[in-house]
Amino acid sequence: MDSEVLAEVRQLFAPEEGALAAARTRAPDHLGVPTPEVGALLRWAATTCRAGSAVEVGSGGGISGLWIVPSLGARGVLTSIESDPHAHALATTAYAEAGLEGRIRAILSEPTDVLPRLSDGAYGLVLLQGMPSGFVAALEHARRLLRPGGMLIARGVLRHGQHAEDLARFLDAVASDELLTCSVLPVDGGLVLATRGEDPAEDLPDGS
Repeated sequence: MDSEVLAEVRQLFAPEEGALAAARTRAPDHLGVPTPEVGALLRWAATTCRAGSAVEVGSGGGISGLWIVPSLGARGVLTSIESDPHAHALATTAYAEAGLEGRIRAILSEPTDVLPRLSDGAYGLVLLQGMPSGFVAALEHARRLLRPGGMLIARGVLRHGQHAEDLARFLDAVASDELLTCSVLPVDGGLVLATRGEDPAEDLPDGS
């Protein structure tokens, strides 16, 4: 796309100002920060599924959180799990500048230590980003954490390199999960969008 056209489209559909613009200036590209367009998509997803509460694995330097939280409603909370101390520090700075500390639980820890402690069916949106080596394990928790109608988003799922096998296993797990209705878009390094359906076992009458 022509750079001038892209700039105009961003200004119309994905403007970034204040704390969000400052967070983008600070965050290095290697943290996998979402582009403004992907940020707007996260906002759309949170709004569309009426997320209420959300979980992200990987903080994206705080940029993804700044896009998501305003769409969670007045009392909505984002649980942001980050294992990289530098990325966590950037994210907490961004949240503080935006005045969102009370709306975001920023946790510096391994996702495998935090996700098991989160409540079943309590979240409308789960975002996976950052290191794909943990995506398969995170998927098992995501399907448990999401309420019916909730949305799973995973970024960078079509990337090549040392994590290609991890991503292939993740895509196979998503595609074969009967509880998820999903699509993969060839943007943002490969983007999974999936919604969680009702668990058939939950619809069985008592005694079945």
